[in-house]
Amino acid sequence: MSKDQAPSDLPLAGITVLDATSNIAGPFGGAILGDLGARVIKIETPATDAARTMSPVEGDRSAYFHVVNRNKSAVTIDLKSEAGRLFLDNLLDSADVLLTNFLPEKLAEYHLTPDELMTKRPGLIIGNLSSYGSEGPSRHFPGYDATVQARTGIMQVTGERSGEPVRTGISVLDVGGGTWLALGILAALIKREKSGIGSVIETSLYETGVSWVSYHLSAFQVTNAPSIRSGSGHPAFAPYGLFKTSDGEIMIGVGNNVIFARLCTVINREDLIENEKYKENVDRVKNNAQLEAEIKRVLVGKSSKHWVEILAASGVPADYLALPEDLLSDPQAAALDILVDYPDPTSQVKKIPGLPFRIDGKRPGIRNPAPHKDQG
Repeated sequence: MSKDQAPSDLPLAGITVLDATSNIAGPFGGAILGDLGARVIKIETPATDAARTMSPVEGDRSAYFHVVNRNKSAVTIDLKSEAGRLFLDNLLDSADVLLTNFLPEKLAEYHLTPDELMTKRPGLIIGNLSSYGSEGPSRHFPGYDATVQARTGIMQVTGERSGEPVRTGISVLDVGGGTWLALGILAALIKREKSGIGSVIETSLYETGVSWVSYHLSAFQVTNAPSIRSGSGHPAFAPYGLFKTSDGEIMIGVGNNVIFARLCTVINREDLIENEKYKENVDRVKNNAQLEAEIKRVLVGKSSKHWVEILAASGVPADYLALPEDLLSDPQAAALDILVDYPDPTSQVKKIPGLPFRIDGKRPGIRNPAPHKDQG
């Protein structure tokens, strides 16, 4: 099997994707397609992809670059030159999908507008991921995950109630935007199978952020009350959040009356179940501070291990507060094989999370590591 050839049982085997995106979001969408079996050719400009230098780095690849550019090969093309555009044009002749994250003016400069491309190749599928979308007053704005988190309100609802707004600890818009991009491409491939006609798939960090705050938008329209920060808690449920134990912290989530009754029984506080202040979820949310104080007094007396095991066994969602790197030794991660082998003996990276689903019991693996810089 050649380097670019995927096993025939992968759903996108035989599909060729030209990935002209950079940074995180677009490349992650390309990586998803690569994991699913597509041949993905990463197109870089001579200035190279900034993701190669995002800290920490090893050589010409960064930790981020390994994650979002696995299962790809790379070629450097100067899209500003006539020779470079001709080279890309030749690649497009055998491509099924083109991914870009250029601003509208750059697409026009490089002759990569959908109208230009699909006039010659009506079966081509074009996916464009931008910061703010292709229409509207902000369409020309540059943007990163954090700036769009600010614009869409995600930062305002993240952090402790008494603290300052903060970005989420992971780049939720980059990862989410890349996932929507890949999902749109999959839908377009199904449509083309039926009609023979390609599609233009458009998504953005902004649209992803708007979709992520859907609960808050709906809640505001119901109550007319401004959104608030809830720390580790949730404005819709109580009790819900982090609780100290004798040796650490655990997260507990109570989403209905049945689970609340189970929690109260486990901690020997059955008296709370029929207390008028806590009888229904809306009451518990209203009186959450008092309720949490009652629960904390009990939980601090025993270890995290004790509480997680007894609560989970009783049907109460609860788990340890851990670091991301703890997943490398988590028996649940091992059982699910979610951390797949990274096939690069020259890299310190040995495991990377695979796609969070399995096909017929098998998780798509990583066939090839992220490519080194092609010197062009």
